[in-house]
Amino acid sequence: MGKLNKILSVVGRGLIKQIETINSDLYMRAYVKHLRRCGVRIAGTPKYIHPSAYFDGNDYSKISFGDNITISRDVIILTHDYSITTALTAIGIRLERHKGERYFSESIEIGKDCFLGARTIVLPGTRIGDNVIVGAGSVVRGEIPSNCIIAGNPARQIAVTSTWAERRLAEGRSNIEEPIQRNQATNS
Repeated sequence: MGKLNKILSVVGRGLIKQIETINSDLYMRAYVKHLRRCGVRIAGTPKYIHPSAYFDGNDYSKISFGDNITISRDVIILTHDYSITTALTAIGIRLERHKGERYFSESIEIGKDCFLGARTIVLPGTRIGDNVIVGAGSVVRGEIPSNCIIAGNPARQIAVTSTWAERRLAEGRSNIEEPIQRNQATNS
């Protein structure tokens, strides 16, 4: 992405973020359109993306989301890692400042029906399956299977999504009052 496009992207994002305080639905439509225009691959419609979420501008096309995802406050999604420059110095290779900066760049894929808790950091090369809940403050790296709950630094599986949901419903720990229509495909 050229410098001018990057500047326009940042300015556009700033304007779109202001809409969220007025109309959440309009904000989501505008923000999803903006992210797609930047190159983020979004299948379907996200449930919600908080305005403070940070998407690595190194290469937006390396970020893909499934349908019906929630990205909470201050989530960081990184596709690059500049630590190789420090690692090269450790083995005697010193690069001139701003000349020859080296970095790794890897894709990030987040499946459908996922929830990323506040201040989660998703590192380069991460693949998150469908129906995954990521606990607040987690640092996520690698392959995360579908239908699980992960948390921590580094994030580890702590529960199965369906088991946790059933337990929470049985405990009455939700604000769901109307009868629940279950998806037959999910319970097969």
